[in-house]
Amino acid sequence: MKKILKSVQDIIRRQINAFKNNDRPEPIFTKVNSPGLKVHIGTGEINLQGWVNVDARNFDHVHIVSNNMQLDEFTEGSIGEIYLCHVLEHISFQEAQSFIKLVFSKLKIGGTLRISVPSFDSIIKIYGNNDNNLETVKYALMGGQDYDYNFHRSIYNLSLLSELLISNGFVSVCEWTTAEDFGQSIGDWSDRDFISKIGPVPISLNVKGLKS
Repeated sequence: MKKILKSVQDIIRRQINAFKNNDRPEPIFTKVNSPGLKVHIGTGEINLQGWVNVDARNFDHVHIVSNNMQLDEFTEGSIGEIYLCHVLEHISFQEAQSFIKLVFSKLKIGGTLRISVPSFDSIIKIYGNNDNNLETVKYALMGGQDYDYNFHRSIYNLSLLSELLISNGFVSVCEWTTAEDFGQSIGDWSDRDFISKIGPVPISLNVKGLKS
């Protein structure tokens, strides 16, 4: 009888845990294979396996909860890959210069910085093809504004973002796609389309650079 009771209790416990974990993001395994640590800054609800997930919000899969982006937990030259998706636009242009310089110092030789930001060119395209209706692009331009950190302070096109990386020492600066670099969609903004009158428009500008 005790064994039966324990089995029933175990089943109930597993079901309760299943319900508790039902809303948690599924772990995502990608093909990215960089030398050294892989650090995902601004992870949000994206749970990249094999990466150190850093975010200002305390999700279950976040390893480091921080809102200063100083990367104090990592020594210089210790990281093989740093990924930021729709993070850089949340800081000012001046802060971005200091941050990219910091990222460069934390990366190993041969390490990669991979960035995705809202594309100003895409926003203009969507705006112009939707009768100059600012309502259609206001959140893409200025942030969702639904929690404390979700406000934009800067905007980029390919020229400006590339120059930011090049001026801070990165080489082989180029655009990238989620499918090619990660091997799949990972559920973030890097490959998301914006639906408009002219059809789907990729909302993100994706640029990466190498520390040589």
